[in-house]
Amino acid sequence: MFPNGAEFALSLTFDIEMTPNFPYWTSRWNHRKGQIDEGTKLYLRRMGEIAKSYGVRLQFFLVGSALEDPDIDYLKQLVDDGHAIDNHTYTHVNVKAKDIPGLQEVYANAPWRAEGLTPLEVIRQEIRQTNAAIAEKLGVEAQGFRTPGGFTGGLDDVPDVQDLLRDEGFRFASANYYYPVDHTERHQPREALEAAFHASLNALQPYRYHNGLLEIPLMGITSIWAFRHMDLDRWEFIDLIKAGVDHAHANKQIFSLCCHPSDIAARDPHCDMVDSVLRHALDKPGGCWATTNREIADCLNN
Repeated sequence: MFPNGAEFALSLTFDIEMTPNFPYWTSRWNHRKGQIDEGTKLYLRRMGEIAKSYGVRLQFFLVGSALEDPDIDYLKQLVDDGHAIDNHTYTHVNVKAKDIPGLQEVYANAPWRAEGLTPLEVIRQEIRQTNAAIAEKLGVEAQGFRTPGGFTGGLDDVPDVQDLLRDEGFRFASANYYYPVDHTERHQPREALEAAFHASLNALQPYRYHNGLLEIPLMGITSIWAFRHMDLDRWEFIDLIKAGVDHAHANKQIFSLCCHPSDIAARDPHCDMVDSVLRHALDKPGGCWATTNREIADCLNN
């Protein structure tokens, strides 16, 4: 199933945006998700360098408004090194919103930004703006789409959004997230966190929606849930991901992990996560296909 006879596949994916509560608990970013701070830019460069040293490409999903910043050299470097950069909407909108205020704090505060448009039309506009910005500023074409926020069941309940993504030419979506623990309880036992991780991997292997659009889910625990809700420290998070790698290897699965550089930078300043996880995965007997969601889509769409 996997190239070069590899036993399993690993895609490390990262949403480039600013995340609330990081780097400080009082940090608020919902209305300015694309204002990437200098610490996150430096961290993205370091992540890319570590992956390159292993001969691995990473998968990124970019909030398009980040390209309004005059300083995008860190993104150009990622592109030059072969990493994939795809679409995460322009201002981080909720693709399931049924009214304009529900799209994003930006639209709730300034509803005239969507004057005369339906929520679905705003979503389409944001997606097209991001595609255009990526093409103009970075010289590459977006091929995949990650929804802001993951949803149990992915896009099953919004066929109009499925059709929008297919019509806009995306080769895959990444929307389905499932990590079955009580998210209100912090500091849970390691055994419970690992069991939830394994259940997520088993339930969220790639599949197709009714219209044929490929879904590559967000598997395991995201960095936001790990740090904000579970209050894990960096090595607890890293060890949990390694356990997910072990499970994917044993079961010959695809493992696509979702993280956010802006929160990992605050908790893992030395970039141990990327280094340790890649080393652990690439040392597995039988081989690991360390890849991107784009290349997984290539494999599954052929």
